Amino acid sequence: MFNKKKPVPRVIIDQFSSLISDNVSLAGDMAFEEGLKVSGTVRGNVCHKPGTHSLLALSAEGRIEGNVSSYDALIDGTIVGDLVVEHLLELHSNARVRGNIRYRQLSMENGAVVDGTLNRMDADEDTAQVVELPRLQVREG
Repeated sequence: MFNKKKPVPRVIIDQFSSLISDNVSLAGDMAFEEGLKVSGTVRGNVCHKPGTHSLLALSAEGRIEGNVSSYDALIDGTIVGDLVVEHLLELHSNARVRGNIRYRQLSMENGAVVDGTLNRMDADEDTAQVVELPRLQVREG
């Protein structure tokens, strides 16, 4: 009788294979597999290896200035650039994204801010083409 929404599955984090802590500032593009937690600052593109089930967690103190791609993503910090998430994207209350977002499933808490467009990917869309993000030019200064 009533259309009940299915709950969005929550991503469970057991451990991260890589960590950029809050006292680290990194300049340059990076690629990752498995889990990456960012609490510091990255000035460059952050992309996962296509075809892997990667997880990006950006903490409230974390900041990425560049394009970002991941299989799953938990965002609670700031991204200045486009974001592509192949599976599940969670935007937590402190999330600030200044760029366009492409996703399959989205969970967004009150307080999260997106300054750009939100585009849902089709189920049959080829993710290999989706994760090829344009290179972002980072200026020093």
